[in-house]
Amino acid sequence: MIKLESLFDDLTTSVHIKEGEFLLKKVGTPGSWILKQENIIFNKEQLNLLIDEILNSPNSMIEIDRQFTKVVQFGRIRVVIVFPPVSDKIEITAVRPIKKLSLMDYWNIFEGNVDKLIERINGKIEGLLIAGAPGQGKTTFAQALTEYYANNKKIVKTLESPRDLYVEANITQYSKNYSNIHEIYDILLLSRPDYVIFDEMRNDEDFNLYIDLRLAGVGMVGVVHSTSPFSAIQRFVHRIELGIIPSVIDTVIFLDKGKIAKILTLGILVKVPEGMVDQGLARPVVEVRNFMDNTLEYEIYTFGEQTIIVPVAQNIQKNNQEIIQKVEDIVKSIMGNKKFKVELINTRYAIIWVSEKNKKDIIGRKGRIIKDLEQTLAMKLDVRTFSN
Repeated sequence: MIKLESLFDDLTTSVHIKEGEFLLKKVGTPGSWILKQENIIFNKEQLNLLIDEILNSPNSMIEIDRQFTKVVQFGRIRVVIVFPPVSDKIEITAVRPIKKLSLMDYWNIFEGNVDKLIERINGKIEGLLIAGAPGQGKTTFAQALTEYYANNKKIVKTLESPRDLYVEANITQYSKNYSNIHEIYDILLLSRPDYVIFDEMRNDEDFNLYIDLRLAGVGMVGVVHSTSPFSAIQRFVHRIELGIIPSVIDTVIFLDKGKIAKILTLGILVKVPEGMVDQGLARPVVEVRNFMDNTLEYEIYTFGEQTIIVPVAQNIQKNNQEIIQKVEDIVKSIMGNKKFKVELINTRYAIIWVSEKNKKDIIGRKGRIIKDLEQTLAMKLDVRTFSN
């Protein structure tokens, strides 16, 4: 009889077996795999023998045991077994991590300021989301982070469904499948962990537990399926009040093809949202910024009874181009074909660069022309010279 372990090689991430069909394998690395068909077909009898071996193995931990579906942690392999009538035929899906990585492995391939990221992970992260599409390496990164915290003298617990994080024995792994949500909440609060690693958050119950534990002061790391870094944040927007979002989530790390692709940070300020001018419209605004360059990417605020999510970076770029074009058109009407350049500092301040000999043309006698331009454009203008 074919053993399940024998179907994996060093580069096989998952094996897909269906009664009467050719065996399929995903081979490669996160985000860069190919689907291979093997010349192996399991009949119903062979599949039942394989299932019996998996369920009765001393290396197995049955996480979900329903009449027609079973989820088993078979050593390092997570096995999902589905029987008719839930599926049309018996089906087995077995998934295994290719290799175990440390955070140092991620730092070595990180395209950004590693020291800045390490500093944040060591001291400033209390509510972290690890996001990414399926198969992009979220769980592998969560596993590396779990051991990093444990090795740095933090009490770390994991909450999984199923328990498939491959971590050291001194790290306790809790399963949601053998207790109710209230029991888990009580256990985690009473055991006083520094961090809880919540792998695979899926439903309202999971998100609410993450929120409750974080608001109780527990450091939380949640793993969520997401096609973009910001869509992970959106999963929380309508579940909690706007003002406490940054207290629940302060950082999002987005994984793509096994690498850290983007990092977002969250904070809250009382300000006038971008695009508004009237100071009377100031309100609490959640800012979502790119961690590496501190660029403001999104704003979240309430307007009336609605929660508004604005992709600020796109709007700012578009608005800035419109302002520059407006200033250039007016200056050109005065300067004609003479050389000049407009540098926009912000929406209320710009620098006009001209040659020394043409400076008087834009300033005017006693500064009258530049003053008229400032009134027309409703912004501060500074005239500076460049070399011819």
